[in-house]
Amino acid sequence: MIKINKLLVVGILLLVLLVGFVLYSPRFLLYSSEYKKANAIILFLGPDFKARQKEANRLINDGMADYLIIPAYHKTYRIYDKETMKYLSPNLYSFKSGQKNIASSPSFYEDTHLEIIDAQKVMSIYGLKSAILVSSPYHMRRIKLIVMKVFDTNKGDFYFVPTSYEKAPANCWELSLADWKKVRNEYGKILWFFLYFPWSR
Repeated sequence: MIKINKLLVVGILLLVLLVGFVLYSPRFLLYSSEYKKANAIILFLGPDFKARQKEANRLINDGMADYLIIPAYHKTYRIYDKETMKYLSPNLYSFKSGQKNIASSPSFYEDTHLEIIDAQKVMSIYGLKSAILVSSPYHMRRIKLIVMKVFDTNKGDFYFVPTSYEKAPANCWELSLADWKKVRNEYGKILWFFLYFPWSR
């Protein structure tokens, strides 16, 4: 009888923890930080790319960076300001001879991990030490976790700016089925990254 009561208590506690995790899970993903002018804006690919691009353009128009890096498209642009009119140079993307291109990375690498590796190499080539990372709101926690592993954050400044042009509720009761799918996918990708990362270097 005592064992049954203990199992019941443990079961209730586990259920409470599970419910608490589910309720908090969307909010945990919605990471952002304060930001200031940086060397580069790193723009991530995704199904809501137009909303992400719109946020990057806002930052460019506010004069917040000197370069725009779009790793998934292998594009790097120099941002100029001529008589207050912003414009971008032609694509400057290149790798120094001998540097490993992300195309040769193992196929099990998570896509965002590949983009961040690529961005790190581009920043190294151009001597860039700071970046504003732009993506979808639910994507930002995973980006931060990967950046902390790929970059030496003691030698650079990194700011995390989710697009404000994409809806991303924090309260679980406000999420649609599509939102829950995004949240579920993000946690699956975070788990996968932490499973393979110790063997990726």
